[in-house]
Amino acid sequence: MLLPAALTFLALSTALSVSAAPAQFTLDNPGQTALNWGAGALSKIGDDGRADTNTIWSWYDCGEPTDALTIKSLKLSPDPPKPGHNLTIYATGSANKLISDGTYADVVVKLGLIKLLTKRFDVCEELAGANATLQCPITPDEYEIVQTVELPVEIPRAKFVVDAKVFTQNDEPAACVNLMINFLVPDK
Repeated sequence: MLLPAALTFLALSTALSVSAAPAQFTLDNPGQTALNWGAGALSKIGDDGRADTNTIWSWYDCGEPTDALTIKSLKLSPDPPKPGHNLTIYATGSANKLISDGTYADVVVKLGLIKLLTKRFDVCEELAGANATLQCPITPDEYEIVQTVELPVEIPRAKFVVDAKVFTQNDEPAACVNLMINFLVPDK
């Protein structure tokens, strides 16, 4: 189900658009030498001698089999995500129970141990506001959804973790997704 996945990217986009510009710092010569050595050593990892130099991301369905929503797949375009570009999320999943007004998601966006955003989203309002193809009430069924969000150009070079926990209109656990996106490595 796209709901928790889209909300995690929406929360990340929201948090990054209000966060301050990344801190700037310079390294002294020994520090730069150590960084260069480490980068050289890391680039030699792997059978083909190449290292992935793009932004990486991953997600984990932290929900239970009895949850109201099940995420089956999550794909992004562009993959990897690029700051300042639209990000299209393709998701498949199922609603195992009726989802209606009052369903909400608690989303936390973290930069390391620092919480950048803690926000409760009304799931049905978010769907309506995003002109999504899926609207409340959501009846039990299989779904494929496509949703586009805008990533701010000012995304700091950092690793972000987004935790989203969705609850039904009856305050029962509906879904859980953890998303990690690492913008530390510059995209080519």
